[in-house]
Amino acid sequence: MRKQLHATFLWALLATPLLVACSNDDDFKDVDGQNPTVSLKADHIQTEVGREFTIQGTVDDKDGIRSIRLVNADLYLDKTIDLLEIYGEPVYSYELSYKFKTPKTQTGDNFQIQVTVTDLGGRTAQSSVLVTMDGDFTAPSFVSVPDAAVTVLLKEKTRLNLRFSVQDDKALDFVEVSIPELEFSEKLTADGKTLSYNKAIELPAELGAYNLTIRAVDKFKWEVSKSSVITVSEMPDFPKMYLADVKDAALLNSDLFGIPMLIERTAPYTYKARYYSEAAGTEVRFVPQKTDFEPICFGINPNEPTRLTDEPDLSESIVLDEKGYYEITFNVQTGEFTKNRYTPTDAPIEIGKMIYLNDGDQAAGQIPLQIALVGAGLPGVGNWSPANPLILTQSVENKFLLYAEMTLEAGTQIEFTIGPKHDWGWWPEPFWRFDNSGEMEYNVKNGGDNMKKVTVKKDGKYMFKFDTHLLRSSFYPIN
Repeated sequence: MRKQLHATFLWALLATPLLVACSNDDDFKDVDGQNPTVSLKADHIQTEVGREFTIQGTVDDKDGIRSIRLVNADLYLDKTIDLLEIYGEPVYSYELSYKFKTPKTQTGDNFQIQVTVTDLGGRTAQSSVLVTMDGDFTAPSFVSVPDAAVTVLLKEKTRLNLRFSVQDDKALDFVEVSIPELEFSEKLTADGKTLSYNKAIELPAELGAYNLTIRAVDKFKWEVSKSSVITVSEMPDFPKMYLADVKDAALLNSDLFGIPMLIERTAPYTYKARYYSEAAGTEVRFVPQKTDFEPICFGINPNEPTRLTDEPDLSESIVLDEKGYYEITFNVQTGEFTKNRYTPTDAPIEIGKMIYLNDGDQAAGQIPLQIALVGAGLPGVGNWSPANPLILTQSVENKFLLYAEMTLEAGTQIEFTIGPKHDWGWWPEPFWRFDNSGEMEYNVKNGGDNMKKVTVKKDGKYMFKFDTHLLRSSFYPIN
């Protein structure tokens, strides 16, 4: 009789005592009197801390199998699978499939798990499996990488300043870079967990398009790739432009969304940015690509400070001297720009104002207005529950600004809308959703689309900020 049992063991469970077989039970007679046989599928399992793994194998005994015991003191593992108790009859062949998950606080690199099989005659057989924490289940990831579409401006010397950075949680193996149209191919051997690349690649001084592919592979053969179309052109009339208030390209890529910030295109080649400077001395520049300051970055031309330049290595930040709201306009053809402070004319949300639970039945009572994140994957709150959302805090210094700090785990998928808490789980106005691009580039009051799910890239603390005047939000790590 062949049986199979799938068991999941929680590390904090107390040890299960071993039930000793009775050889004098009249219901079970020896057939061959031989020891059991156990054949494990693998004698070495590579896993990682906090990940579930499975011990698999086949156990046989012609006299009948009584129990299987798995033991390792360092893992707090002492589990007995009593087959006679489970099935109430002799089991002669059994497919072991035992799942075990180490806690994220587990220490140590390798563990020998003893597997002991006892038959109905009291005879035993032992085997063991080595479990090590050096497994790899995650593909490499790009810390910074060119956008899917990149524009290089046609100049006397046209070059692509190709920069990217890739990392792996365990160990990179190699990275390949290729541009077939230029017969450019390069393979870089990695040493450790990270690899950065920075090279100026000469391009023909003519209009054209080139296909760039970057492929990164780790030691376990997990891989990630990125493709970009590099277009050489005169200064384009960019359909989108972004404000960057960070200097490190890695910070353009570590956010869940919102960095850099989309600004407004007001006319051909002309853009307007409205921005809140949370501190005096904030520095900003502008980029048409979201993932890097290369190949185009608009900032002050140090040789002509009243105009902007598009050269990343030359452009200097526009400094916002005071705390408050600013409006910056600029033309990418002429380089002309203006910078002015302004005061919003709309009203901030009246957090704490008493609102009715039901406008149609005012006797139902009132609650103070609180704006929150209502969705899935948020820590410590209900799933899409307006009655139990993640409450946002209103900034003391800027009533338009709402924020929340939270701790998130890598791999968590998050999605939400912004709106009032409601004790009955209703969805009153005002609420804010997102633009229909799927990139969460701006918010829409009392309209828009649900956001696309975002996946947390690494464990840690995160900040969400939402400006009800600018209708812009951002979500990014802060440690």
